[in-house]
Amino acid sequence: MIIKYCTGCNNEIHPKRLEILPTTTKCVSCSDVKKKGSITVMKGTGDHTWVETIPLEPEEYEKYVELENQSRRKRNISSDSIDEPTSDTPFGFHNVKKNKNA
Repeated sequence: MIIKYCTGCNNEIHPKRLEILPTTTKCVSCSDVKKKGSITVMKGTGDHTWVETIPLEPEEYEKYVELENQSRRKRNISSDSIDEPTSDTPFGFHNVKKNKNA
């Protein structure tokens, strides 16, 4: 087992991280790699529908979230940011609160 130390904080890099990324020089906390995002799209019609998951690079996902939030504001749907689910929302799900006047 190889032990490596982070070039950012000088703490030991977790062995599982080294197993997956053997050439890494930084721990998770010091990494500058951003979290990727994904969106789900329902396709098909009637009984022949399916859901596809589309992975997005961080910049693409941020732009998607911005456009989605703008679209929701235009439709008068009051909601929390779709990128920041509430603590009682399961991972991967988002609450949408409809305007009382709608």
